[in-house]
Amino acid sequence: MKKRGWLAILFGLIILALAGCQTKKEEKLADGKYKATLTMEGGTGKASIASPVDVTVKDGKLTATLVWSSTHYDYMIVNDKKYVNEAKSGENSTFTVPIEGLPCEMKVVADTTAMSVPHEIEYTLKLELAEADFSQMEKTGELELAYADQFSVDYYDNYRMVHIENSGDFFVVPKGEQVPKNLPKNTVVLQQPLDKTYLVSTSVMDPIQKIGALANIRLTGTKAQDWYIPEAKAAMEAGKILFAGKYSQPDYERILEEGCNLVLENTMILHNPQTKEKLEKLGIPVLVERSSYEAHPLGRLEWMKFFGVLYGKEKEAARLYQQEVKKLEPILTKEKTGKKVAFFYFSADKSVNVRKPGDYISRMIELAGGTYCITDIPDMEDNALSTASMQMEDFYVMAKDADVLIYNSTIVGEVTSCAELIKQNELLKEFKAVKQGQVYCTGQNFFQQTTGTCSFIEDLDKVLHEEKGSMVYLKKMR
Repeated sequence: MKKRGWLAILFGLIILALAGCQTKKEEKLADGKYKATLTMEGGTGKASIASPVDVTVKDGKLTATLVWSSTHYDYMIVNDKKYVNEAKSGENSTFTVPIEGLPCEMKVVADTTAMSVPHEIEYTLKLELAEADFSQMEKTGELELAYADQFSVDYYDNYRMVHIENSGDFFVVPKGEQVPKNLPKNTVVLQQPLDKTYLVSTSVMDPIQKIGALANIRLTGTKAQDWYIPEAKAAMEAGKILFAGKYSQPDYERILEEGCNLVLENTMILHNPQTKEKLEKLGIPVLVERSSYEAHPLGRLEWMKFFGVLYGKEKEAARLYQQEVKKLEPILTKEKTGKKVAFFYFSADKSVNVRKPGDYISRMIELAGGTYCITDIPDMEDNALSTASMQMEDFYVMAKDADVLIYNSTIVGEVTSCAELIKQNELLKEFKAVKQGQVYCTGQNFFQQTTGTCSFIEDLDKVLHEEKGSMVYLKKMR
């Protein structure tokens, strides 16, 4: 009985192995581009076909591009059908022919004009799917970046190696391409399409939807009523994007049910490392973006190129970036106004929250022709945060003579009048900007709509140069 039991198990394993072999043999390749190794028999051996061969799969049908080592082949016959040379004069003979699958063996006829008279020669071609190997790949270029320094992208033909400062390396594999072996240690593979993304970093929704990749976002950590991006809100209300819990308490069950293939976080997740670790243990790649760490505002804007790489929208991202930067050309040629500007809000404990000197907000003020007046913050902590708190007395010393005050309403809500603002601290009555009516507040959409960098600089330009015209992100207080 025991012997028969072992025989049954052994027989079952053999059946499974055979089934596995059959499945592998009949496995269909997804649409995309592949490489195949080629060996050939026949002829004199003087001419050959380059290997590896480019194989294209489209609508389930396979074609191989055969490039000869000679310019003298004018046609080939495959499965009784004639294919003519596609190469230009002087180039090696090239033919695009159908193949049944990979691996495959096929008999072909090739006509050569190298002899005194044209001559048909029979060949047997064998093709097998080539295994991609990163150690054999050569870098073919890199993404041009004018301002961003928190990420870089190297090109390996259709593949992309992405490096993010203090976050790691990510290898982007196009749809239909193989994942290469011998990738550098700790490299995270991102297999396109990344169409089930769980987006937790709210600041990156805007560039993603602007480059036409909103359909790749399936889950988010922000509820519909908290979005100030109309397209994101509408997608959630239509059920195209689902709420999957905030960054610190994700809905793991929903994330798994939806087949999530990428989690996009900002550095807040580093305060909850156990969440990141759990997502990774579930087999989901986690990418921590650092766009907010860019010191130059155009560097932050340039991250749209990064998302173009992730979602196969590189051309769209490059075009949008150039359109936005072009808005600044007339502004950057103007003389500096020398006007001083303070950007702040009151925290719940009545302290004043300001942007640190050198932050991208202060750089935008400078690009618009102004001067950020917060130059020295007492007891400022040496950390990566872009904001700092100070007492009202210290803020008064630095900002009372500022020409313009801008209240950041994205944190605690919009303020519509100077009277409302003064209620929070009576000292504001003595500020030059308050007396002269040069007090503005940002709209609640300001920090979510990150591609509006250049529009915000245009708003600042109008304020500093006292020019009329509607503004996108700034409202003048009554």
